Amino acid sequence: MEKEGKYITHHSRFIQWPMSALSDKWAVKCASACIFVSQTTLEEAKKYYGTNPERSFVVETGVNTDLFVRASQPERDRSRKDLNLDVYDKVILNLGYMVERKNIHLLLDALALLPVSYKLLLVGSSDASYQQKIEEKINRLDILDRVVRVGYTPYPLNPIAYQISDVFVLPSSWEGLPKAVMQALSCGVPAIVSGFKLQDEIQGVYYLENLDPQTIANTIKSVAESGVSVDVQKIFLRYSWDIRVKEIEKVYDFAKKHYLV
Repeated sequence: MEKEGKYITHHSRFIQWPMSALSDKWAVKCASACIFVSQTTLEEAKKYYGTNPERSFVVETGVNTDLFVRASQPERDRSRKDLNLDVYDKVILNLGYMVERKNIHLLLDALALLPVSYKLLLVGSSDASYQQKIEEKINRLDILDRVVRVGYTPYPLNPIAYQISDVFVLPSSWEGLPKAVMQALSCGVPAIVSGFKLQDEIQGVYYLENLDPQTIANTIKSVAESGVSVDVQKIFLRYSWDIRVKEIEKVYDFAKKHYLV
């Protein structure tokens, strides 16, 4: 965040981050096994915390494939109507807690470069300072009528947001492997992302070349109008909770056999 010139609160800089880093270092030293949600986070742990590679495992984020599913067209149309979205709108979704590193402000810049039929659905809460930044940018860009904002949404209701969207976008500076991305894919919604990379190639995932608003806008328009389909079957077979449970059980078996005393 310092390298990118992003604002860091005093609490994050002097309390939250130092305490998190210290607890992580202690954790990897005493753990019989460590689970990471992506290869990138594993490599970072090895570099900065000296994690033992023999006790480190990657179990990528899974998804509840029973809950996050495609909706029928009538359900989709009804839900859109409830949010004052037209059936012909191209709906861009970002779901999750909004913070500086997720670059929602850049997504707003990209929206301003797109045709007026493109609408942005923001689902989730935010800290006060970033919330103000978002509101100021929406007013400055004069896109208030193109942004639909929904606060905190209970987990069982989250699928509705994906089911009415045309594309999910997360232009993040860095991530582990966000569950929101897997949830979008499970609902058949293509995802435009940055800040991480999946181990496998999945049809329907697009990585941003950079975080320039024009690049984001061009990618959104290309994906939203291409009619691309998501390989939902691969999500079900490789990323369902049932599959992830089996992988985690193997890690627990390893930990029990290699217990540190």
